[in-house]
Amino acid sequence: MQVSKSRRLSLEALLTALAVILNLTISFPAPYLTYLTYEVWEVPIVLALLMLGLRSGVTVAVLNSIVLELVKPQALPTGPLYNLAAIVAMFVGILAAQRVAKRRGWGVVTLLAISTSLGVITRTSIMTVVNAIVLPLPYPIGFGTFGVTVSQLPALLPLIGFFNFTVALYTIPLAHSIQKAIATRYRLTPIYSRPQAGV
Repeated sequence: MQVSKSRRLSLEALLTALAVILNLTISFPAPYLTYLTYEVWEVPIVLALLMLGLRSGVTVAVLNSIVLELVKPQALPTGPLYNLAAIVAMFVGILAAQRVAKRRGWGVVTLLAISTSLGVITRTSIMTVVNAIVLPLPYPIGFGTFGVTVSQLPALLPLIGFFNFTVALYTIPLAHSIQKAIATRYRLTPIYSRPQAGV
């Protein structure tokens, strides 16, 4: 999506506001770990990536994390940073799929399938490593102060991994669908089909 600097800034602000509003209003506890919640606020962030590129996607993700740190109570003060890490990990898979799509001329359906698959894999694998390292650490970095020990990780990590897997599994297709609808409505060229995709 070719946009001016002022339009880009406006869209980044709009998508950040939408992400924050969704974060504060829509959530469903995961039945297997109730302190994890299914939400849809990551969709606008992925949409920023797909519509405007990597710089805007990261900008919206960082702004969202800062606002949440200020306005939403967290079990850990570092919680928004872990959310940011999960989103960036998901970006890795999405951008990898876009770059391959550009070279191979994939259609929308193939791109969606591969983008979702790689986004799920990168988010789940990277965050499993991150959680294995940080969860046993003392508060405010981890939950070690509250009784989470290294011995509990084999039971916790698969459940948290499943959470990350399922969040990416619905977030990426939703963002792709919205981006496609916007591109069709306004006759925009998908970012993965242009030079320097994701930049």
